[in-house]
Amino acid sequence: MSVTGEHFPGCHPEDAEASREAPTPIPDTEPCWHCGTATAHGGCGCWECMDTADCIPPEAIYHCPVCMRWWAYMTGLNITTITFGSKE
Repeated sequence: MSVTGEHFPGCHPEDAEASREAPTPIPDTEPCWHCGTATAHGGCGCWECMDTADCIPPEAIYHCPVCMRWWAYMTGLNITTITFGSKE
């Protein structure tokens, strides 16, 4: 049995609903969701930001210098090919 890397119809229903508009750019600074301090995204080299680098790139994180809360916007999700079975 051969296994192909093709997607089946309806595999990604969110694609049909996806907006074809250009993505909204991430603002350079944004008020902290907790204390309102103007916070720049990226450039934070603390352990907490570096620890999330596997999931969220540090340059996309906002990390408030006053209350230390952080947030990030998830953009550019990667979709990988799903295969079933084994190659034999």
